Amino acid sequence: MKKLIQKNNFTNLKSFLFQLLELIISFAIVITLHLTSVISSSVTIVFLVAFIFIWSARYGLLPFLVSISIFQLLLLTLFKQVQNIGGLSLNTVSIFTIVVGLIIGVIGEMLNKKIRDLQNDKKRLELENQKLLSAISDMRVVISQLQMRIYFEGEGLIVLLERLRELEILDVDEILTRAVEIIAEFFELENLHLYRCEGNFIRYVAGIGQKRLPNSLDATKSSVIYDALQNGYSTLPKVIMKADITSFEPWFAVVIGEKSNAFGVFVVEDVSPEKFSETLVKYISAVAGWLYANVRTILQEEKALEEVYKKPDGTWDENYYIKKKKVFEKRKERFGIPYEELCITYKSEYHNSIVNTFRKSDVLVAYPTNGKIVLRALLAVCDAQGKAKILERLVNKYEIEVC
Repeated sequence: MKKLIQKNNFTNLKSFLFQLLELIISFAIVITLHLTSVISSSVTIVFLVAFIFIWSARYGLLPFLVSISIFQLLLLTLFKQVQNIGGLSLNTVSIFTIVVGLIIGVIGEMLNKKIRDLQNDKKRLELENQKLLSAISDMRVVISQLQMRIYFEGEGLIVLLERLRELEILDVDEILTRAVEIIAEFFELENLHLYRCEGNFIRYVAGIGQKRLPNSLDATKSSVIYDALQNGYSTLPKVIMKADITSFEPWFAVVIGEKSNAFGVFVVEDVSPEKFSETLVKYISAVAGWLYANVRTILQEEKALEEVYKKPDGTWDENYYIKKKKVFEKRKERFGIPYEELCITYKSEYHNSIVNTFRKSDVLVAYPTNGKIVLRALLAVCDAQGKAKILERLVNKYEIEVC
Protein backbone atom coordinates (compact mmCIF):
# COMPACT_ATOMS: atom_id res chain seq x y z
CA MET A 1 0.00 0.00 0.00
CA LYS A 2 2.88 2.34 0.92
CA LYS A 3 4.57 1.69 -2.44
CA LEU A 4 1.28 2.39 -4.26
CA ILE A 5 0.94 5.78 -2.46
CA GLN A 6 4.55 6.66 -3.31
CA LYS A 7 3.94 5.73 -6.94
CA ASN A 8 0.81 7.94 -7.09
CA ASN A 9 2.69 10.85 -5.50
CA PHE A 10 5.50 10.53 -8.05
CA THR A 11 2.96 10.40 -10.90
CA ASN A 12 1.19 13.55 -9.59
CA LEU A 13 4.50 15.43 -9.26
CA LYS A 14 5.53 14.43 -12.78
CA SER A 15 2.18 15.59 -14.15
CA PHE A 16 2.45 18.94 -12.34
CA LEU A 17 5.97 19.56 -13.70
CA PHE A 18 4.73 18.94 -17.26
CA GLN A 19 1.85 21.38 -16.68
CA LEU A 20 4.27 23.98 -15.31
CA LEU A 21 6.61 23.52 -18.27
CA GLU A 22 3.70 23.94 -20.68
CA LEU A 23 2.65 27.17 -18.87
CA ILE A 24 6.16 28.65 -18.88
CA ILE A 25 6.65 27.89 -22.60
CA SER A 26 3.30 29.52 -23.47
CA PHE A 27 4.07 32.62 -21.37
CA ALA A 28 7.58 32.79 -22.87
CA ILE A 29 6.25 32.73 -26.44
CA VAL A 30 3.81 35.59 -25.72
CA ILE A 31 6.46 37.66 -23.88
CA THR A 32 8.93 37.11 -26.74
CA LEU A 33 6.37 38.33 -29.26
CA HIS A 34 5.81 41.41 -27.05
CA LEU A 35 9.52 42.16 -26.63
CA THR A 36 10.04 41.92 -30.39
CA SER A 37 7.14 44.39 -30.86
CA VAL A 38 5.06 41.88 -32.75
CA ILE A 39 2.13 42.42 -30.37
CA SER A 40 1.30 45.35 -28.07
CA SER A 41 1.31 45.34 -24.26
CA SER A 42 -2.50 45.26 -24.10
CA VAL A 43 -2.73 42.28 -26.42
CA THR A 44 0.04 40.53 -24.46
CA ILE A 45 -1.81 40.97 -21.17
CA VAL A 46 -5.03 39.69 -22.76
CA PHE A 47 -3.20 36.58 -23.96
CA LEU A 48 -1.69 36.02 -20.49
CA VAL A 49 -5.10 36.36 -18.83
CA ALA A 50 -6.58 33.93 -21.36
CA PHE A 51 -3.80 31.42 -20.62
CA ILE A 52 -4.47 31.73 -16.88
CA PHE A 53 -8.16 30.97 -17.38
CA ILE A 54 -7.40 28.05 -19.70
CA TRP A 55 -4.85 26.50 -17.29
CA SER A 56 -7.21 27.00 -14.33
CA ALA A 57 -10.02 25.24 -16.16
CA ARG A 58 -7.80 22.36 -17.38
CA TYR A 59 -5.67 21.66 -14.34
CA GLY A 60 -7.30 23.23 -11.25
CA LEU A 61 -6.13 25.41 -8.37
CA LEU A 62 -2.41 24.65 -8.15
CA PRO A 63 -1.62 25.63 -11.76
CA PHE A 64 -3.83 28.71 -11.25
CA LEU A 65 -1.78 29.83 -8.22
CA VAL A 66 1.48 29.37 -10.12
CA SER A 67 0.22 31.16 -13.25
CA ILE A 68 -1.36 34.07 -11.34
CA SER A 69 1.87 34.53 -9.36
CA ILE A 70 3.89 34.73 -12.58
CA PHE A 71 1.28 37.10 -14.05
CA GLN A 72 1.42 39.44 -11.03
CA LEU A 73 5.21 39.43 -11.21
CA LEU A 74 5.05 40.43 -14.89
CA LEU A 75 2.56 43.23 -14.13
CA LEU A 76 4.89 44.66 -11.48
CA THR A 77 7.96 44.52 -13.72
CA LEU A 78 7.44 44.31 -17.44
CA PHE A 79 4.07 46.10 -17.65
CA LYS A 80 4.34 48.68 -14.83
CA GLN A 81 4.25 51.52 -17.39
CA VAL A 82 0.89 50.38 -18.82
CA GLN A 83 -1.87 52.69 -17.56
CA ASN A 84 -5.02 50.90 -18.71
CA ILE A 85 -6.30 48.14 -20.92
CA GLY A 86 -9.47 48.82 -22.86
CA GLY A 87 -10.40 51.53 -20.35
CA LEU A 88 -9.67 49.32 -17.33
CA SER A 89 -6.84 50.08 -14.95
CA LEU A 90 -4.07 47.55 -14.40
CA ASN A 91 -5.27 46.92 -10.81
CA THR A 92 -8.80 46.26 -12.05
CA VAL A 93 -7.47 43.73 -14.59
CA SER A 94 -5.37 42.11 -11.89
CA ILE A 95 -8.30 41.77 -9.45
CA PHE A 96 -10.61 40.56 -12.24
CA THR A 97 -8.06 37.92 -13.28
CA ILE A 98 -7.60 36.71 -9.69
CA VAL A 99 -11.34 36.47 -8.93
CA VAL A 100 -12.45 34.93 -12.21
CA GLY A 101 -9.36 32.69 -12.38
CA LEU A 102 -10.01 31.47 -8.82
CA ILE A 103 -13.62 30.60 -9.66
CA ILE A 104 -12.55 28.79 -12.83
CA GLY A 105 -9.74 27.06 -10.89
CA VAL A 106 -12.18 25.79 -8.25
CA ILE A 107 -14.52 24.49 -10.94
CA GLY A 108 -11.56 22.94 -12.79
CA GLU A 109 -10.29 21.31 -9.58
CA MET A 110 -13.73 19.80 -8.94
CA LEU A 111 -13.97 18.48 -12.50
CA ASN A 112 -10.42 17.11 -12.39
CA LYS A 113 -11.15 15.37 -9.08
CA LYS A 114 -14.26 13.84 -10.60
CA ILE A 115 -12.26 12.68 -13.62
CA ARG A 116 -9.59 11.14 -11.36
CA ASP A 117 -12.28 9.41 -9.30
CA LEU A 118 -13.85 8.02 -12.48
CA GLN A 119 -10.45 6.82 -13.70
CA ASN A 120 -9.80 5.14 -10.35
CA ASP A 121 -13.24 3.55 -10.47
CA LYS A 122 -12.50 2.34 -14.00
CA LYS A 123 -9.22 0.75 -12.90
CA ARG A 124 -10.92 -0.84 -9.90
CA LEU A 125 -13.69 -2.22 -12.12
CA GLU A 126 -11.11 -3.56 -14.59
CA LEU A 127 -9.28 -5.34 -11.76
CA GLU A 128 -12.54 -6.76 -10.45
CA ASN A 129 -13.47 -7.82 -13.99
CA GLN A 130 -10.13 -9.63 -14.36
CA LYS A 131 -10.69 -11.36 -11.02
CA LEU A 132 -14.20 -12.38 -12.08
CA LEU A 133 -12.94 -13.72 -15.44
CA SER A 134 -10.23 -15.66 -13.63
CA ALA A 135 -12.79 -17.03 -11.16
CA ILE A 136 -15.11 -18.01 -14.04
CA SER A 137 -12.23 -19.80 -15.77
CA ASP A 138 -11.39 -21.66 -12.55
CA MET A 139 -15.04 -22.58 -12.06
CA ARG A 140 -15.26 -23.91 -15.61
CA VAL A 141 -12.28 -26.16 -14.93
CA VAL A 142 -13.84 -27.36 -11.66
CA ILE A 143 -17.24 -27.95 -13.29
CA SER A 144 -15.59 -29.79 -16.21
CA GLN A 145 -13.68 -32.02 -13.80
CA LEU A 146 -16.79 -32.63 -11.70
CA GLN A 147 -18.75 -33.57 -14.84
CA MET A 148 -15.95 -35.88 -15.88
CA ARG A 149 -15.83 -37.44 -12.41
CA ILE A 150 -19.60 -37.96 -12.28
CA TYR A 151 -19.57 -39.53 -15.74
CA PHE A 152 -16.57 -41.74 -15.07
CA GLU A 153 -17.84 -42.90 -11.70
CA GLY A 154 -21.23 -43.61 -13.25
CA GLU A 155 -21.53 -45.49 -16.47
CA GLY A 156 -18.54 -43.87 -18.23
CA LEU A 157 -15.83 -46.36 -17.34
CA ILE A 158 -18.21 -49.26 -17.91
CA VAL A 159 -18.78 -48.02 -21.49
CA LEU A 160 -15.03 -47.70 -22.04
CA LEU A 161 -14.27 -51.18 -20.70
CA GLU A 162 -17.04 -52.64 -22.85
CA ARG A 163 -15.48 -51.03 -25.93
CA LEU A 164 -12.07 -52.39 -25.01
CA ARG A 165 -13.53 -55.83 -24.40
CA GLU A 166 -14.95 -55.83 -27.93
CA LEU A 167 -11.47 -55.59 -29.45
CA GLU A 168 -10.57 -58.46 -31.70
CA ILE A 169 -7.64 -60.21 -30.06
CA LEU A 170 -4.95 -60.82 -32.68
CA ASP A 171 -1.76 -60.27 -30.69
CA VAL A 172 -0.41 -57.97 -27.99
CA ASP A 173 0.79 -55.22 -30.35
CA GLU A 174 -2.53 -55.27 -32.20
CA ILE A 175 -4.74 -54.93 -29.13
CA LEU A 176 -2.52 -52.20 -27.65
CA THR A 177 -2.52 -50.27 -30.93
CA ARG A 178 -6.30 -50.27 -31.11
CA ALA A 179 -6.72 -49.66 -27.37
CA VAL A 180 -4.73 -46.41 -27.62
CA GLU A 181 -7.23 -45.01 -30.13
CA ILE A 182 -10.23 -45.92 -27.97
CA ILE A 183 -8.75 -44.60 -24.70
CA ALA A 184 -7.61 -41.32 -26.28
CA GLU A 185 -11.03 -40.78 -27.88
CA PHE A 186 -12.88 -41.59 -24.66
CA PHE A 187 -10.85 -39.23 -22.46
CA GLU A 188 -10.73 -36.60 -25.28
CA LEU A 189 -6.94 -36.61 -25.30
CA GLU A 190 -5.25 -35.15 -28.36
CA ASN A 191 -1.99 -36.75 -27.34
CA LEU A 192 -1.46 -40.31 -26.02
CA HIS A 193 1.48 -42.65 -26.63
CA LEU A 194 2.21 -46.20 -25.53
CA TYR A 195 5.66 -47.65 -24.86
CA ARG A 196 6.69 -51.23 -24.10
CA CYS A 197 9.16 -51.75 -21.26
CA GLU A 198 12.31 -53.70 -22.06
CA GLY A 199 14.55 -53.61 -19.00
CA ASN A 200 15.59 -50.02 -18.36
CA PHE A 201 14.45 -48.99 -21.83
CA ILE A 202 11.00 -48.19 -23.15
CA ARG A 203 10.21 -48.76 -26.83
CA TYR A 204 7.43 -47.01 -28.77
CA VAL A 205 4.43 -49.13 -29.77
CA ALA A 206 1.58 -46.83 -30.80
CA GLY A 207 0.10 -43.40 -30.20
CA ILE A 208 -1.83 -40.40 -31.48
CA GLY A 209 -0.84 -36.75 -31.67
CA GLN A 210 2.58 -35.16 -31.99
CA LYS A 211 5.47 -36.91 -30.27
CA ARG A 212 8.66 -35.28 -29.02
CA LEU A 213 10.17 -38.20 -27.11
CA PRO A 214 12.25 -40.65 -29.20
CA ASN A 215 11.05 -44.12 -30.27
CA SER A 216 13.48 -45.75 -27.86
CA LEU A 217 14.30 -44.12 -24.54
CA ASP A 218 16.19 -44.87 -21.34
CA ALA A 219 13.47 -44.53 -18.69
CA THR A 220 15.89 -42.84 -16.26
CA LYS A 221 16.27 -39.92 -18.73
CA SER A 222 12.68 -38.79 -18.05
CA SER A 223 11.85 -37.87 -14.45
CA VAL A 224 8.09 -38.23 -15.00
CA ILE A 225 8.34 -41.68 -16.66
CA TYR A 226 10.90 -42.97 -14.15
CA ASP A 227 8.78 -41.79 -11.21
CA ALA A 228 5.73 -43.46 -12.79
CA LEU A 229 7.62 -46.77 -13.04
CA GLN A 230 8.39 -46.49 -9.32
CA ASN A 231 4.91 -45.46 -8.15
CA GLY A 232 2.38 -46.59 -10.78
CA TYR A 233 1.81 -43.12 -12.23
CA SER A 234 3.34 -39.67 -12.07
CA THR A 235 2.61 -36.11 -13.18
CA LEU A 236 4.71 -33.14 -14.20
CA PRO A 237 3.54 -30.91 -11.28
CA LYS A 238 4.50 -33.67 -8.84
CA VAL A 239 8.01 -33.98 -10.32
CA ILE A 240 8.54 -30.20 -10.44
CA MET A 241 7.84 -30.04 -6.71
CA LYS A 242 10.69 -32.49 -6.09
CA ALA A 243 13.43 -31.30 -8.44
CA ASP A 244 14.34 -28.85 -11.21
CA ILE A 245 13.47 -29.85 -14.78
CA THR A 246 16.33 -29.47 -17.27
CA SER A 247 14.84 -31.17 -20.35
CA PHE A 248 11.47 -31.87 -21.97
CA GLU A 249 9.06 -33.84 -19.78
CA PRO A 250 5.57 -35.22 -20.54
CA TRP A 251 2.54 -34.02 -18.56
CA PHE A 252 1.95 -37.44 -17.04
CA ALA A 253 2.75 -41.13 -17.38
CA VAL A 254 0.77 -44.20 -16.29
CA VAL A 255 2.25 -47.69 -15.90
CA ILE A 256 0.63 -50.74 -17.49
CA GLY A 257 1.25 -53.70 -15.21
CA GLU A 258 2.96 -54.10 -11.87
CA LYS A 259 5.32 -51.42 -10.63
CA SER A 260 8.13 -53.92 -10.01
CA ASN A 261 7.66 -55.57 -13.42
CA ALA A 262 5.99 -53.05 -15.73
CA PHE A 263 4.77 -54.25 -19.10
CA GLY A 264 4.42 -50.78 -20.62
CA VAL A 265 3.61 -47.14 -19.94
CA PHE A 266 1.05 -44.65 -21.26
CA VAL A 267 2.64 -41.23 -21.87
CA VAL A 268 0.77 -37.95 -22.43
CA GLU A 269 3.22 -35.29 -23.60
CA ASP A 270 0.73 -32.44 -23.85
CA VAL A 271 -2.74 -31.75 -22.42
CA SER A 272 -4.75 -28.55 -21.92
CA PRO A 273 -4.73 -27.32 -18.29
CA GLU A 274 -8.54 -27.45 -18.02
CA LYS A 275 -8.52 -31.17 -18.87
CA PHE A 276 -5.59 -32.12 -16.68
CA SER A 277 -6.30 -33.34 -13.15
CA GLU A 278 -5.13 -36.00 -10.73
CA THR A 279 -8.54 -37.61 -11.15
CA LEU A 280 -8.01 -38.06 -14.90
CA VAL A 281 -4.63 -39.71 -14.29
CA LYS A 282 -6.13 -42.09 -11.73
CA TYR A 283 -8.91 -43.12 -14.11
CA ILE A 284 -6.40 -43.86 -16.87
CA SER A 285 -4.38 -45.82 -14.31
CA ALA A 286 -7.48 -47.89 -13.51
CA VAL A 287 -8.05 -48.56 -17.23
CA ALA A 288 -4.37 -49.49 -17.62
CA GLY A 289 -4.75 -52.04 -14.81
CA TRP A 290 -7.76 -53.62 -16.51
CA LEU A 291 -5.95 -53.59 -19.86
CA TYR A 292 -2.92 -55.34 -18.37
CA ALA A 293 -5.12 -58.12 -17.01
CA ASN A 294 -6.31 -58.78 -20.57
CA VAL A 295 -2.83 -58.38 -22.03
CA ARG A 296 -1.53 -61.11 -19.70
CA THR A 297 -4.11 -63.46 -21.18
CA ILE A 298 -2.93 -62.58 -24.68
CA LEU A 299 0.70 -63.02 -23.66
CA GLN A 300 -0.11 -66.52 -22.48
CA GLU A 301 -1.73 -67.21 -25.84
CA GLU A 302 1.35 -65.81 -27.61
CA LYS A 303 3.52 -68.19 -25.60
CA ALA A 304 1.34 -70.98 -26.86
CA LEU A 305 1.81 -69.62 -30.40
CA GLU A 306 5.57 -69.63 -29.83
CA GLU A 307 5.45 -73.32 -29.11
CA VAL A 308 3.65 -73.84 -32.42
CA TYR A 309 5.31 -71.25 -34.70
CA LYS A 310 8.70 -70.44 -33.16
CA LYS A 311 11.57 -72.70 -34.15
CA PRO A 312 14.51 -73.77 -31.94
CA ASP A 313 16.94 -71.51 -33.83
CA GLY A 314 14.89 -68.37 -32.93
CA THR A 315 13.17 -67.90 -36.30
CA TRP A 316 9.42 -68.16 -36.92
CA ASP A 317 7.11 -70.03 -39.24
CA GLU A 318 6.28 -68.18 -42.46
CA ASN A 319 2.54 -67.94 -41.57
CA TYR A 320 3.36 -66.12 -38.32
CA TYR A 321 5.75 -63.81 -40.22
CA ILE A 322 3.01 -62.87 -42.70
CA LYS A 323 0.53 -62.25 -39.88
CA LYS A 324 2.95 -59.97 -37.98
CA LYS A 325 3.76 -58.05 -41.15
CA LYS A 326 0.05 -57.21 -41.54
CA VAL A 327 0.00 -55.93 -37.94
CA PHE A 328 3.12 -53.77 -38.52
CA GLU A 329 1.64 -52.41 -41.74
CA LYS A 330 -1.62 -51.49 -39.97
CA ARG A 331 0.31 -49.64 -37.23
CA LYS A 332 2.27 -47.76 -39.86
CA GLU A 333 -0.91 -46.66 -41.66
CA ARG A 334 -2.75 -45.58 -38.49
CA PHE A 335 0.02 -44.08 -36.39
CA GLY A 336 3.00 -43.65 -38.71
CA ILE A 337 5.06 -46.14 -36.69
CA PRO A 338 7.89 -47.21 -39.01
CA TYR A 339 9.06 -50.73 -39.66
CA GLU A 340 11.53 -52.14 -42.15
CA GLU A 341 11.91 -55.49 -43.90
CA LEU A 342 15.36 -56.94 -44.39
CA CYS A 343 16.46 -59.83 -46.63
CA ILE A 344 19.98 -61.29 -46.55
CA THR A 345 21.74 -64.45 -47.74
CA TYR A 346 24.67 -66.08 -45.89
CA LYS A 347 26.39 -69.37 -45.20
CA SER A 348 24.57 -71.69 -42.81
CA GLU A 349 27.53 -71.69 -40.40
CA TYR A 350 26.77 -68.03 -39.52
CA HIS A 351 23.08 -68.67 -38.90
CA ASN A 352 22.89 -68.81 -35.08
CA SER A 353 25.22 -65.87 -34.61
CA ILE A 354 23.27 -63.69 -37.07
CA VAL A 355 19.88 -64.61 -35.54
CA ASN A 356 21.17 -63.60 -32.08
CA THR A 357 22.13 -60.18 -33.49
CA PHE A 358 18.46 -59.17 -33.87
CA ARG A 359 16.16 -57.89 -31.10
CA LYS A 360 13.48 -59.99 -29.43
CA SER A 361 10.80 -57.75 -31.01
CA ASP A 362 12.08 -58.50 -34.54
CA VAL A 363 10.40 -61.36 -36.43
CA LEU A 364 12.66 -63.64 -38.52
CA VAL A 365 11.93 -66.36 -41.05
CA ALA A 366 14.67 -68.51 -42.63
CA TYR A 367 14.73 -70.45 -45.92
CA PRO A 368 17.61 -72.95 -46.30
CA THR A 369 18.78 -73.23 -49.97
CA ASN A 370 21.87 -75.03 -51.33
CA GLY A 371 23.96 -74.77 -48.16
CA LYS A 372 23.01 -71.14 -47.65
CA ILE A 373 20.29 -69.40 -45.64
CA VAL A 374 17.93 -66.74 -46.96
CA LEU A 375 16.78 -64.75 -43.93
CA ARG A 376 13.91 -62.28 -43.99
CA ALA A 377 13.44 -60.01 -40.95
CA LEU A 378 10.69 -57.63 -39.83
CA LEU A 379 12.40 -54.83 -37.90
CA ALA A 380 9.87 -53.41 -35.43
CA VAL A 381 9.86 -49.63 -34.83
CA CYS A 382 12.76 -49.11 -37.22
CA ASP A 383 13.33 -46.64 -40.07
CA ALA A 384 15.61 -46.74 -43.11
CA GLN A 385 18.49 -45.27 -41.13
CA GLY A 386 18.18 -47.98 -38.47
CA LYS A 387 18.01 -50.67 -41.14
CA ALA A 388 21.22 -49.30 -42.72
CA LYS A 389 23.03 -49.49 -39.38
CA ILE A 390 21.97 -53.12 -38.88
CA LEU A 391 23.19 -54.04 -42.38
CA GLU A 392 26.47 -52.23 -41.80
CA ARG A 393 27.01 -54.14 -38.55
CA LEU A 394 26.27 -57.49 -40.22
CA VAL A 395 28.46 -56.77 -43.28
CA ASN A 396 31.40 -55.91 -41.03
CA LYS A 397 31.15 -59.23 -39.17
CA TYR A 398 29.86 -61.78 -41.70
CA GLU A 399 29.93 -62.63 -45.37
CA ILE A 400 26.40 -61.73 -46.43
CA GLU A 401 24.54 -60.67 -49.53
CA VAL A 402 21.46 -58.44 -49.63
CA CYS A 403 18.61 -60.02 -51.52
